[in-house]
Amino acid sequence: MTSPPSPNPRPIQVLLVDDNPIQLSLLRHLFQRHGHLTLEARNGAEALLVLATEFPDVVVSDCVMPLLDGYQLCRLLKDDRATRHLPVLLLTAQGGGLSRFWAKTCGADRFLVKGRDLDHVVEVAESLARQPGNNRRSHQVPRLAQENFGVDAIQRQLAQALEQRLIETAMRDSIGRLYTVEHDTAKLIQGFMEILQELVLPGALAVAYVGEEGAWCSGVHGASVSAENRAALEASLARQLAMENLQDCHWHPASDPDERRRSLRDPTTLVLATATPGYPVAGVVGILTERRSADEYERLFEIAAEELGRLLSLEDSRLRLYHQAIRDPLTGLYNRRHILDMLSVELDQCLRFGQPLSLMVVDLDHFKLVNDRFGHATGDQVLSVVAQRMAFGLRKVDQLGRIGGEEFLAFCPQTDLDGARALAERLREVVSAEIIPGLPDSSRVTLSIGLATWCGPEDVPEQLLARADRNLYQAKAQGRNRVEG
Repeated sequence: MTSPPSPNPRPIQVLLVDDNPIQLSLLRHLFQRHGHLTLEARNGAEALLVLATEFPDVVVSDCVMPLLDGYQLCRLLKDDRATRHLPVLLLTAQGGGLSRFWAKTCGADRFLVKGRDLDHVVEVAESLARQPGNNRRSHQVPRLAQENFGVDAIQRQLAQALEQRLIETAMRDSIGRLYTVEHDTAKLIQGFMEILQELVLPGALAVAYVGEEGAWCSGVHGASVSAENRAALEASLARQLAMENLQDCHWHPASDPDERRRSLRDPTTLVLATATPGYPVAGVVGILTERRSADEYERLFEIAAEELGRLLSLEDSRLRLYHQAIRDPLTGLYNRRHILDMLSVELDQCLRFGQPLSLMVVDLDHFKLVNDRFGHATGDQVLSVVAQRMAFGLRKVDQLGRIGGEEFLAFCPQTDLDGARALAERLREVVSAEIIPGLPDSSRVTLSIGLATWCGPEDVPEQLLARADRNLYQAKAQGRNRVEG
């Protein structure tokens, strides 16, 4: 039983491809009953001839047909620049896994089983035809339809499509392998450029990436590309990322000596987002190359950008999970487990090189009163602000973490007790110098700090922390807002 016709904003034109006249007639009446226009072909070869002069919104094709079946037709359409974005809906009487696998492999946009899913064919075709970006490049004729059309031409195009598929698979595999050996964004991008630059040069290739520390850009160029060319490519990347400019893009000359003798005759620029479905855009790939190369390798460039987007999304997710595992969610400082792990590693370095190390255990004075008087939300704000001020007051080599409710631990490499005491006094002054938002003007948060210094190979982290804790309690016993050690 077919579904009733539904009102459409506009009719679509559908190319129906099926060698069974009964099935073809059924599809024709089904689409026309919904107010749509139809074109017909009895196999994939006839469909290509139709596409030489007609520009349908969607192709609905059977899978098993003589001369050129639906899978082969779909593969040829998706490999051709003229028809790559033309939606293809495949229909088959066999709903097994292998049929679905081939439909996905050849690039079909949707796959339906005759009989069971046929009631939905119009709805699915309408959806495909009206999706943004799913349309054919107007007035471009498929490559095969431009040739001396025949069996030899079909076989040649199918062989080229198979070769193209192998190249695409090899590129996906090469880029995917980068993630198995590297978990560093800069090195991942460098490896990506090494793979892709063979297709680009002579010319230039650049990748801009937006990470936690801001925008980052790197590129490789041949001798035929001027500084002005590179600046223009950077500007294109910045526009794609909705930025005013990319600062300090790191460019490297191509290492291929033969490239020095090559020049750009008909240059063109491609800018491709490194996007993965379901994830935000992680970066942008910019390509300056010969127009012929851009046309010939366009599909490979798109796949490369997609794969790089997948890698960057994986790396971004890995880094996010890693930071969640090592950071305190309230203050952004290292959590207890990670700061103690870092302390153990640093003590190993002290043992190896005979260098001093001091640590401080820091506690906020009367913090319970803050929570009791102003609420836990204000207490959280106080902890966050104090953590920022302490991080600002320490040196770059020092490490700071939150080890309890209002208790913090900082260790200072290559620092003796006097140096640690000077740092601790500076922390105490930095924190108490200004009021904290949410507290009355008369309220100042103060710190009590206990110090300890590493005494040698027998001094394990637990003993070092215990001495700092005892000195912290002594600072509190002697009136708080002081440093002891």
